[in-house]
Amino acid sequence: MLVNFKVSNFLSFEQEQIFSMEAGKARTHSERVLINKKMKLLKFMAVYGSNASGKSNMIAALDFVKSIITEGLSSDCSDYYCRLSEENASRPSSFEFTIEINGKCYRYGFSIILKTLSFQTEWLHELTYGKNYHIIFDRKISGGRYTVCNYFKDKGLNDRLMIYADDIKNDDSVLFLSLMNQNKATLYESFSEARIYQDVFKWFKYKLSVNSPDSPITNYTLVNEETVSQISHLLSEFSTNVSEFKLVDIPIEKVMGSVQKNLIKKVTERLMEHKKHAIENANATNPTIMLRNPYDNSMFIFELNQDGEIIAKTSQFSHFNTDAIFSSNEESDGTIRLLDLIEILLSDDSEKVYVIDEINRRFHPLLTYKFVEEYLKLAESRNIQLIVTTHESRIMDLNLLRKDEISFINKDETGRSEIYSLDNFNERFDKKIRTAYLRGDYGAIPKFNIKTEE
Repeated sequence: MLVNFKVSNFLSFEQEQIFSMEAGKARTHSERVLINKKMKLLKFMAVYGSNASGKSNMIAALDFVKSIITEGLSSDCSDYYCRLSEENASRPSSFEFTIEINGKCYRYGFSIILKTLSFQTEWLHELTYGKNYHIIFDRKISGGRYTVCNYFKDKGLNDRLMIYADDIKNDDSVLFLSLMNQNKATLYESFSEARIYQDVFKWFKYKLSVNSPDSPITNYTLVNEETVSQISHLLSEFSTNVSEFKLVDIPIEKVMGSVQKNLIKKVTERLMEHKKHAIENANATNPTIMLRNPYDNSMFIFELNQDGEIIAKTSQFSHFNTDAIFSSNEESDGTIRLLDLIEILLSDDSEKVYVIDEINRRFHPLLTYKFVEEYLKLAESRNIQLIVTTHESRIMDLNLLRKDEISFINKDETGRSEIYSLDNFNERFDKKIRTAYLRGDYGAIPKFNIKTEE
């Protein structure tokens, strides 16, 4: 579960900004707040802001950290620092996640000078009570200083960790967390307590699901033969006029003729990773990857057969009051968008964090409201989180949401973004906050400066 995320000197975020999933002062809808000994965590957050306010930049920051940890650095990100000031090119950009895994709370982060793609610091701590913490490891790359031996009791394990750390003590191109998840299976078999390195890495790789509406490959894995009846029911419930959803086999050669080869390669790599992860976690469900052709809305679902070969299926839809069968590229954009997001309503994957940019895209306002409403009902019994950016003010309703489940991102006149919560405004529980927001009481709305000639 995500507790909070801190970011500085990245795109429109110059000074450190904190996005928090910790419950605030609100007392309504307490049934969907996760409570443990140390904190109270929210399971939903709607992030509002005007166009170009920085909402997508926050999503980009989350995805950026996930990508660096799991895939490594890319030269494409060298100009991602906050370019509103020339000095920021030489300043470190900093990212920190506080996450809960198996009932314990950890803080992981790093700083990097993006212009030169050089890591400066990296840290992983276990948080205890208050501001106390135990260091699992600390790195200060520029001076070759590191601490990796105070957390574990086993001397043999500490000696191994010191060797690994010493190998990269001056290497500013690699993260220690990533290194500890490369060909280290024998280490974790010998020293089970070291698996915190695995647990944190796997949280970013498998639990944090960041999704852009423009991405052709989804991070969802639950569209398969076992869930088709549930999907059919949900599509019907959401007034799409779909009476039945089916998956039908399609030759992989036909798919490869209509989809870019690099996308097929990425799908295959992800399937192999998810298959390995499923086996390691004794998960009987065969992982799938969904790909949407951006040119014609056609949709394909991929999985691996018993021989490890990629196989493909496509979707078919039946409608009420007709015997006709429709393919995905004949369905409405709203139906396809709903199918993109439907795993969120099916998932019981504990501690999964879904991040959706522009959840209202292609949705009727009432469909957006209904989707959020259904998710919130499920969140009462599931330990998952959903973070969305949106312009849909209809869900800004205190009968639906808690005050601390609404955040804003506002960009000032200099172009710098700030994150803050509705809970900061101490509004009454019965206030019409949608009206107040559109009036400009909380900021984060467009400011028009249109002049017409007389």
